[in-house]
Amino acid sequence: MGAEWTYGAHTLSFEEPDIVRLTLVGELSEKDMREMIVGVRAFHEGKPAIYLLADVRHGTGFSAEARKAVSDDPSLAPYAATVFCGASFAMKTIANMMMRAMALLGRAATGEMVFLDTEDAGRAWLANHRARAEAARKAT
Repeated sequence: MGAEWTYGAHTLSFEEPDIVRLTLVGELSEKDMREMIVGVRAFHEGKPAIYLLADVRHGTGFSAEARKAVSDDPSLAPYAATVFCGASFAMKTIANMMMRAMALLGRAATGEMVFLDTEDAGRAWLANHRARAEAARKAT
C-alpha cells in the first residue's frame, strides 16, 4: 500500500493496479467526498477501471448532502465495482437506498456494489471481478 491521506476521520489510499481503499469512520460529508475525488480521478487516469474497497466497520453512513451530490453527479463515484467490508445493517440499507434512488432518477451507477464481511473476502471478490472484466475487454 502506498501513501495514505486523511479527510476528516476517514483515510484514503491507492493500491496499484486499480484499488482505491477507503476507511470510513463516522459519517462521510460532501466536503470530504469532493476532496477525495480529486486524488481518485488522478489515480484513475490511464486505467481502464478502478475499484473501491471500503472498510466501513466504523462508518455510520453518508451525509444527506453527500448522498444528494452522488445522485446529482454519478462521476463522484467512478468505480467499476464497490465492495463494502463490515457494513452494518444501517450502512447496507443506506447504500442500497442511494443506488435505488439513482436508478429511479435515471442516474444509475455503472458499477456493481457488494457487501462482504472481511477485507480478504473483498479483495478476492475484486480479483474475480477484475479477471472477468479483463476477459470481456479482450473478447471485444
